[in-house]
Amino acid sequence: MSEYEIENLDDELDDSWIEAIEEEERLYNSFYKEENDTVEIVYIYINIENKIYYVKKEYIMLDNKVLDKTKLIFLLKKHKQYNKKNHKLISILQYNIDLSPEELGLYLKNDDNFSFLTIKSKLSHLKWDDTINLFKDLNSLHIIFYEDTKKKTVNTKKVYIRKLNKRKKSRKTNLKKPEHI
Repeated sequence: MSEYEIENLDDELDDSWIEAIEEEERLYNSFYKEENDTVEIVYIYINIENKIYYVKKEYIMLDNKVLDKTKLIFLLKKHKQYNKKNHKLISILQYNIDLSPEELGLYLKNDDNFSFLTIKSKLSHLKWDDTINLFKDLNSLHIIFYEDTKKKTVNTKKVYIRKLNKRKKSRKTNLKKPEHI
């Protein structure tokens, strides 16, 4: 084949169908699973009357889809005090939508068969599974604090300092000497 025939061949090849498929594929990009790189953390504060009185939200970067245990403990200690009141941790809830694109139709028909909320009973690292791009913003961690009613009491033992006599009388000196007969 000569160069002229190769150039003619390029003109004859119709690659518009490839471009059409790629364009159609771009429409469905939001339905493919992707790795989670950030997650929303919601801090919920409950007062003594069991009413939510404050909610705080922030986004945290994940390292390889994981929130490390040390980072979690740091966040808990950092946010356990609000409005000069101490709070104790009640619950940690992890919300992770890990539907596959094939299960999406089933979920839309009957969402009762799916559960995405897990209660964490231990402080350990938290992993988020890959999520459909459309639902990535729904993945979250809910941390619930309850107002601590205990007042910290300082129990220190009192030490009394008294002046000590330079000489202590011993028992022998207090006894009378027997009289000689």
